[in-house]
Amino acid sequence: MPSYFNRFVDWFTMRESKEPAPMTSPSKLMQGLNDVTVLVAEPEGEFANVEAKTVLLENALGPLKEREGLSIRLFPKTLSRPKTGSLSDQVKEIVEQGRKWLAKEQADLLLWGEVLLDEQAVRWYFLSAKEGDADLGIPGKLENLLVPFAPEKASLDVLYAAIFAATVPTHTTQGLKIGEYLLGAVDPLTKLSTGLSTRKTQPAARMSAMGMGAIILANIARRGQELGWFQQAVRAFEQWEAVADKEKYPIDWAFTKNHQGWLYEVMIGHDDDATALEHIDRAIKIFEEVSDIFSRKQQGLEWAAVQLRIAATCSKIGRQLSEPDYLQKSTRYYKKAMGVYTETRFPLNWADCMSRMAKALMLHGQMMKGAQSLEQAGVAFQAVLKVYTEDKYPAQRASTHNNLGATLFALAKRDPHTPQWLDHALMCFEEARAYYQETGKTSMVHVIDKNITKAHDLREQIVEDRANRLID
Repeated sequence: MPSYFNRFVDWFTMRESKEPAPMTSPSKLMQGLNDVTVLVAEPEGEFANVEAKTVLLENALGPLKEREGLSIRLFPKTLSRPKTGSLSDQVKEIVEQGRKWLAKEQADLLLWGEVLLDEQAVRWYFLSAKEGDADLGIPGKLENLLVPFAPEKASLDVLYAAIFAATVPTHTTQGLKIGEYLLGAVDPLTKLSTGLSTRKTQPAARMSAMGMGAIILANIARRGQELGWFQQAVRAFEQWEAVADKEKYPIDWAFTKNHQGWLYEVMIGHDDDATALEHIDRAIKIFEEVSDIFSRKQQGLEWAAVQLRIAATCSKIGRQLSEPDYLQKSTRYYKKAMGVYTETRFPLNWADCMSRMAKALMLHGQMMKGAQSLEQAGVAFQAVLKVYTEDKYPAQRASTHNNLGATLFALAKRDPHTPQWLDHALMCFEEARAYYQETGKTSMVHVIDKNITKAHDLREQIVEDRANRLID
């Protein structure tokens, strides 16, 4: 088994399981493992008769039953997407019902969907039995794949790979097996632009298949961490853009485009990419385009989530490259998100946004002259403490106290004539230290002790300087 495979499955062995990586060779691990069990709910929609439904399902699922790694079972129930509420509310209801079925049937993934007569296709959605990070390359709960009633092989190749990409493994060895099958899917996914004929696959299904193919290749790129994987994913997104109809299918376009932004964001930190810095503004621009699709009024939570993604990207780049402009830009997007995540309606989301914004302001203030950003950071951290109460959120409160102490200490160094900054900083450090000492976080106690020592040294220096000025 090549080293590519070992790197590829590292994402599973290191992140999805706390157990140590097995010493047995991958080929032996594959022997005797259970397949990925897929539960297929009947798609919602009207059928001419029972025979028509049977033929439709057999066209899509029959060929998959013959492929390696899958165990497919039909489920005589329909999971319907709610017609009202935000996308987040719809997802919550779907996940609750779908995972009940998965647990009862002991399956790994639920395929559910709806019949689209106008498109002559079924829109299939994916729900994993195990929760995983909604991150680069993993088909989300409302991301979907249009499969024609009479699909050609390339459409089924995408469906086959999407099942593995959407399944969050329950243990390391299952992750190894999923990794092997995903690797085998790379070649057909890179040939989708020629494998999908315009005669057999309608434009909407073609756009959907190529978008999902790009998402899966991004999944593979993230896990493989080889620059070549990233380049394949970039090309796949470019080919998808050539056939994507943003005006006709804006939400589907936004979901796929969001993954393209994630791809460039991940590539920013790839050491072997000489053009990595060029990806920064490209990722931000993509997220801004996605943001424009969602209405703040109608899809407020989804709109806010994109603002947070842009803010986090700007903050990370500003911190890594010591670029204050990106840190300042991140604060603007955090403020936008807090227009939706208000303190009254979403206090915890608001506190998280406010805390992240405060950190960006603190770093910006440390890089720049003057005290404006540091003062704003201090006010923000103090506001967060109203939500992170000691009885309910002691860990978050301790972290906030520590950050507030660091902010006030930085202010005290800028202006030694305001000793109240230093007094307040020491009080915050002591509050945080007490929690970390009590909970056994010795490394944090050590860090805070150093900061307390520096604060006392600064106090002594201020007193000494003041005495010298009086003598002079």
